[in-house]
Amino acid sequence: MMLPDRAQPRSFRGGSDPPEDMSGGYTKAALRHAGTGATLGLCAVIALAPLPFGSTDARVIAVWVLLLSLVLLLASVPALGPKDTGFLCGFAVVSLAWVMVVGAQLSQPPAFGRLMPPIWAQASALLGEHLQGSISIARNQPFFSAGSQIACLLSMLGGYLIGRKRHDARMLLMVFLGSALVYAVYGLLALAFWPNYVLWQQKYNYLNSVTATFVNPNVAATYFGAATLGWIILLAGGRSKRPEISRLPWLEWINLQLNAASPRTMICLLICFVMLSTTMLTGSRAGSVLSLLAIAGAVTTYFREELRKRGLLWIIPIVTAVLVVAAITILSPRANQRFGTEGFFDPGRWSTYKSTIKMIADYPWLGSGLGTFKWNFPAYRSGDVPSYGVWEEAHNTTLEIVAEMGIPFALVVGIAWLAVLVVLGRGMLSRNRDAMLPTTAFWIGLLAVAHSQVDFPLQIPGFSLAVCPILGMGMAQSRSSRKAVNKAC
Repeated sequence: MMLPDRAQPRSFRGGSDPPEDMSGGYTKAALRHAGTGATLGLCAVIALAPLPFGSTDARVIAVWVLLLSLVLLLASVPALGPKDTGFLCGFAVVSLAWVMVVGAQLSQPPAFGRLMPPIWAQASALLGEHLQGSISIARNQPFFSAGSQIACLLSMLGGYLIGRKRHDARMLLMVFLGSALVYAVYGLLALAFWPNYVLWQQKYNYLNSVTATFVNPNVAATYFGAATLGWIILLAGGRSKRPEISRLPWLEWINLQLNAASPRTMICLLICFVMLSTTMLTGSRAGSVLSLLAIAGAVTTYFREELRKRGLLWIIPIVTAVLVVAAITILSPRANQRFGTEGFFDPGRWSTYKSTIKMIADYPWLGSGLGTFKWNFPAYRSGDVPSYGVWEEAHNTTLEIVAEMGIPFALVVGIAWLAVLVVLGRGMLSRNRDAMLPTTAFWIGLLAVAHSQVDFPLQIPGFSLAVCPILGMGMAQSRSSRKAVNKAC
């Protein structure tokens, strides 16, 4: 029996309630747009963080924290696997440890009264009135110094979540490389025409060094060295991988690659030269040498199969040493001059490290307070440290973390960084497709960590906010997304 016309099922029309599958389509579209917004937001952080003088101003850092929080809210999270859960658990452990230490430093009255520095009792005796003390030697200073570390954690988490998609992972890397190229060109032009200025502010130091938008050339050297490494790996990733070509003798293979160079290859070569020259012209000794060593390591690991087949792995250390000396001599006259007059390491830093260790001995458990190094160091400053200048950083990020936040938290951070490098290293050696992503991230991370043992690049938000998303992306791409999909099925 036929139903009346008005009882017949109707197709969807305007003004009618959408069926469930249509509403599901709207939900998927909204999630897709939100994911695109999150990707673009993180790209903006990577590209713009170095711009305002390395983002060292607290107001600029607050903007990045808000933007990164929005990025995490918009990021669409695909089905999480066991390895994703492991990363998130590790991230949660580090975050929880950080909250506990900073919370203890800010608490009033102190949660651990026995660990309160004696400076509060001494100040109370001198002033003749009772002062409410805290674990931090400078009250509330950890609150004002927390922004950069929060932003660093959020950027790495955002890089991991967004970098799980292959297209978005490559976009993050290309934004990092492209923005670094723009800053390098500006740095070279500024050195030639406006050496007395950083952007619109007058510069009083490092007049003969490229700093670009950073204040310190050592940070600029690591930033441009990391970008040079990425551009070289990108250039290497565009080579032909046909088996018959890879079996050619080494000299014939090089000749074939040079003769078959495309316009894209020539442009990439020019960019690599510009980036390398910018790195060398910063005049940073450690930054230049470590960048060259990281580049050599990245190229060696990327071409390890070809080098192994031809029995040329043994020659890599010799070639690397020659190229490092040649690059420093030819492209970095400022660093070469500093090597001749100051040697490989100035004695003031060794004395600073010894003074910092004495500081750690007095504040071993919870430190003197996040951001208090520059207030605490004068009391421990050795007479061997040159009298000129103010030491606002320990020039060793590890020692400064221990001094400000205690040995237990520093151990947590050290284990976390070791885990990051292990995951990136395994991905670098195991992946075939898109191997450039974990390879670039591993050597950038190793370069940043190594240079931070003699300087402070990771403490500058303009550098860390550009690099940490790349490390997060590299960890996400350390495992093939195809394997993850197959396991999920």
